[in-house]
Amino acid sequence: MVSQNLSASGSSSQSRLSSPVLKCYHNEVAPLRIVRHNGPRLGMKFYACAYWPVTGVDYVNHIQDMQFQILDKDTTIADLENEVKMLKEENENLEDQLAEVGIECNERRLMMECEADEKRKTYALLLSW
Repeated sequence: MVSQNLSASGSSSQSRLSSPVLKCYHNEVAPLRIVRHNGPRLGMKFYACAYWPVTGVDYVNHIQDMQFQILDKDTTIADLENEVKMLKEENENLEDQLAEVGIECNERRLMMECEADEKRKTYALLLSW
């Protein structure tokens, strides 16, 4: 009989260490919730009635919090990957434009050199008469 009491007291002390168990007016376990809507109380934790409608709050569940963080990070990663893709495309377009400008500059330089040669030939021809 003594061992049963010891085991019972041991298990109750373990349950007290994990988290307090509060009950609402309905004599149900009051879940720990966290405010999720924007405002001055965003992120605050509180115990609520088990029958209280969930609007703007959510159960504090470490697994759900971790899943939310993972989803948030996945969304951020996807956004950054899209931004990288757009920047790469923009870079390729700019490199193409640069190549076109370089070609156009070379064509104009050659044209100017040809015009200068023609002018020199014309002056030389005029001076030779």
